[in-house]
Amino acid sequence: MKEYEDLFAAGGSILGRKIVEVITVNGVRVHLEDGSWVLVRASSNKPEVVVVVESTGSEDDMRALFHQEVKPRLGTRVGKYNQEI
Repeated sequence: MKEYEDLFAAGGSILGRKIVEVITVNGVRVHLEDGSWVLVRASSNKPEVVVVVESTGSEDDMRALFHQEVKPRLGTRVGKYNQEI
């Protein structure tokens, strides 16, 4: 998603953590300064979007990254989710 590239280029952060790298091979993977990361990509075998979120802090933080960052950002582009954390 270009939004993450633009956020990174502007020196942005996610939930108070600076974005240190954005990789756009096979989707977009956003690395944060604490080692946590978010991946958004197209499924390789279904017409779906795959979201993976990993936090170095806690399970609650992983859930916050999904619910407070990824889900609202995708909400304008993606319909109902077939799975959620």
